[in-house]
Amino acid sequence: MLKSLSLEGSRALVTGSGSGIGRQIAQGFAEAGAALILVGRREEALQRTAEILKKYSDLTPTIIAADITTTLGLEKIANEAGQVDVLCNNAGASDYGPWQSISIEKWRNTFAVNVEAPFRLCQIFAPLMMERKYGRIINIGSVYGVMGGNPALYPGMDWDIAPYFASKHAVHGITHYLAPRLAMFGTTINTLSPGGFAGSEMNEKAGAGSSEMLEAFYNAVPMRRLGGSDDISAAAVFLASLGSKYMTGQNVIIDGGWSSW
Repeated sequence: MLKSLSLEGSRALVTGSGSGIGRQIAQGFAEAGAALILVGRREEALQRTAEILKKYSDLTPTIIAADITTTLGLEKIANEAGQVDVLCNNAGASDYGPWQSISIEKWRNTFAVNVEAPFRLCQIFAPLMMERKYGRIINIGSVYGVMGGNPALYPGMDWDIAPYFASKHAVHGITHYLAPRLAMFGTTINTLSPGGFAGSEMNEKAGAGSSEMLEAFYNAVPMRRLGGSDDISAAAVFLASLGSKYMTGQNVIIDGGWSSW
């Protein structure tokens, strides 16, 4: 059974893999034996991830510095990635502002990264997976794709991110829609939705490391801690593996029990 969790022989593309959860997932894939295709806008950050992966694998990652919100960026990825067995749509963005007045530009920028890019990458790589009768797609959602935000968890800041919430609800919509269309072709698609995680660049920008905010978070999460890299990477490896072959269209929430209250 453990062999069904191995990613040896697979090539895994992870967007937003220059930092945070994307880097943690890439580490898990590398440790499980996959060859990595690292995608992000910042080549220096991708090179740093590639250096870190040397601790987990002898395979040299492919690095593609590209903007997934542009046609040119997507064409570059399609041309340089080669065969992709596992597509992990991890790159994410968020804009802050009062919901009553947030600009349509900020709304569209968030949706361009969080919703449109994952769907367009599915358009590029899913048909090739279907031809080979094998593929794994993992869309990174959020616990906030299934619940509302409690301002009490963010003391001292105006926590108003309507585009992020709406976009993460839409991410699972993509998963749910495509799952039955890919299922007969040996290709699965699932959403992996993290809660609060250490090392998340977005959480750090929100000030999630402050003692006051951490105390509020721990009081809301039954496990009383942030998620760690092994928590997210282990779940991602399972969804990327042969062992998940009968699981598709699902939203796997990794949040320490936060959403179970």
